Amino acid sequence: MKLKITALFIVLVTAIVLFSNSFQSNIGYDKDKVVTKLVYSGLQRWHYADKRVDTTFSENAFKEYLDSQDSNKRFLLKSDIEELKKFQDKVGDQFIAGKMELVNLTSQIMDKRIKQVMGFYEDILSKPFNYNIPETIEFDQKKLSYPANEAELKDSWRKALKYSTLIRYIQKLEENNSLEKEKRKTEKEIEEESRKTVLKSFKSIFNRLLQGNQKDALSRYINSMLQVYDPHSIYFAPVDKQSFDMEMSGSFEGIGATLQNEDEYVKVVHIVPGGPAWKQKQLQVGDKILKVAQGNDEPLDIIGMRTDEAVQYIRGKKGTLVRLTVKKPDNRIVEIPIVRDVVILEETFAKSAILKDNATGKTVGYIHLPGFYDDFTGTGGRNSTTDVKAELEKLKAHNVSGIILDLRNNTGGALLDAVNMSGLFLPKGPIVQVKDKRDKIEALEDKDSTITYEGPLIVLVNQLSASASEILSAALQDYNRAIIVGSNSYGKGTVQAMLNLDRFNYDSPDKEKNLGALTITIQQFFRITGLPIQTKGVTPDIKLPDRFDSVEIGEKFLDYALKGDMIPSASFTKWTTVPLLDNEVIERSKTRVQASPGFVTLNEYIDNVKKIRENTLQSLRLDDMMKLQAETKKESEKLDKSNKELSILSVIPSAPLPKKDSESLEKIARDLQDDWFKSIKSDLVLGEAVQIMNDVINLEKKK
Repeated sequence: MKLKITALFIVLVTAIVLFSNSFQSNIGYDKDKVVTKLVYSGLQRWHYADKRVDTTFSENAFKEYLDSQDSNKRFLLKSDIEELKKFQDKVGDQFIAGKMELVNLTSQIMDKRIKQVMGFYEDILSKPFNYNIPETIEFDQKKLSYPANEAELKDSWRKALKYSTLIRYIQKLEENNSLEKEKRKTEKEIEEESRKTVLKSFKSIFNRLLQGNQKDALSRYINSMLQVYDPHSIYFAPVDKQSFDMEMSGSFEGIGATLQNEDEYVKVVHIVPGGPAWKQKQLQVGDKILKVAQGNDEPLDIIGMRTDEAVQYIRGKKGTLVRLTVKKPDNRIVEIPIVRDVVILEETFAKSAILKDNATGKTVGYIHLPGFYDDFTGTGGRNSTTDVKAELEKLKAHNVSGIILDLRNNTGGALLDAVNMSGLFLPKGPIVQVKDKRDKIEALEDKDSTITYEGPLIVLVNQLSASASEILSAALQDYNRAIIVGSNSYGKGTVQAMLNLDRFNYDSPDKEKNLGALTITIQQFFRITGLPIQTKGVTPDIKLPDRFDSVEIGEKFLDYALKGDMIPSASFTKWTTVPLLDNEVIERSKTRVQASPGFVTLNEYIDNVKKIRENTLQSLRLDDMMKLQAETKKESEKLDKSNKELSILSVIPSAPLPKKDSESLEKIARDLQDDWFKSIKSDLVLGEAVQIMNDVINLEKKK
């Protein structure tokens, strides 16, 4: 979570500037050395964790560095690892000194191995694979070992290329079967075509690998060190100006998805509400993009490609078609066609609707908040607190019985907006506590005694509700102000500040810029009770299944995540105006969920996907692969069919849509609203939340 430019941040920047001056005469003029020493100095001064750069640190950093180079153990041999191990217990000292010996040696070895693999992968793909023999490939990196010699290296690549070809072969078989009989190709032709497609893709991959080996060497090295500090301290290499301008403009033409590298894959981490991918509804958070095709062209394999490069193939002009081949979290391989469009960022803002219970006629207000946003530029932009307040006023005007605030998939944002937003539901008082590396504890308070909404309140969370979402939901839970419903939240309880390293470059003769930026974890935040959010998250009062329960998502699953300790409780008075949580409410919800066909199907899907993920050995037999894909597809389709519109709900706009500058923009707004209303009516968790709200209101009337 990024802090606003507060006094704390100004002190941080000023102190680093002063500290940078203290070592400037010793840095020298080597750019990599300048960057490395600036990063280390910032970490030592300001990182929340007081890490000692000792032998243990060096061993962990060395392991992370090797993983950043060759996570799937398909290039480096055991003999290479032994040669590099001479740096294992001193990589930390080299990092402090700004020495690049490990980086330089690794780059030389990787260049050699990449060229070595390039010498035989074409030969492997020149012959048909036998898909009938029992053979497997391991996908769990922790279970893999480095090849002992070139023969083992070649066999490892044979399996990897066989797997890639098999995936493409199955796709082409399915496409072929859908053609008219006279237009169909033979299986032999399809197999040969599949190998040629993979060969073309891998030629591109290896060319990029050779170019990127040197280009990204510094970033991989620094981030391997930072990873051992914590998962959220990151060095960003200089940003491509075109991408930067797109971000600053507030709109762009593309598919509307946020991507990041995970091992050798480009992974989807966010779908922009209202964007083309969001409308198409097949691409989801957690999907790994394997290939990208323009229109009807052959797909380009992007495995091993950097995110910034992959984006160049995925973005494109409005109205053009891009086809993404993705690997789903349940291991299904699917192709997703998306027509690019202008991504309308206003759909990321808070919005509301009225949910009518068709059985009782009662209405409940619903607010969807995709993220905590704010105007950091001071140019009069929107912020989430003001927007949520406006939505609350709309709903109050309709005399709704209660309000549901949806923070699912809300990964956070501006910390101070989480504090201010809490004040819309609470009188003034502490909202969250923060502690820095010097153990100084400060309670951040809502200082406005006015309350916008005092009625019954439910907050929805899931595994992707993180950071600011957890601050808000934890505060409302601790005050007994709201019922928290859903699944356990992410558990990110740390605060980061971003520093532009160009500001501190005093030693380059030409004052060279483009040194990149550093995000440092500077604080940990805690509930007002003193309990940690870090790795623990927020536990809901009423737990409901979520499809993300099938995968390991959360801070506690990250290597080197900071521990969540405890601090003293702040002084606060619990909410007593509207009693919410009651054992009878909890038991009624359990009974409904157990009897719900939709929730039963969802739980079955979660269990089945977990079983699939536990088996990390993938068969390379055609029959086995087709059977597995058929089973996972069947499970997914079964789940999708269960998400029918809920007959219990009607959705009513909370206000007329605002006028737009053109009919086309107004049509987009109407279509977006219609799509949103449809998704609301098929949302199992939201439907149950409405039932919970009804129970709260009915039981309160009986008292």
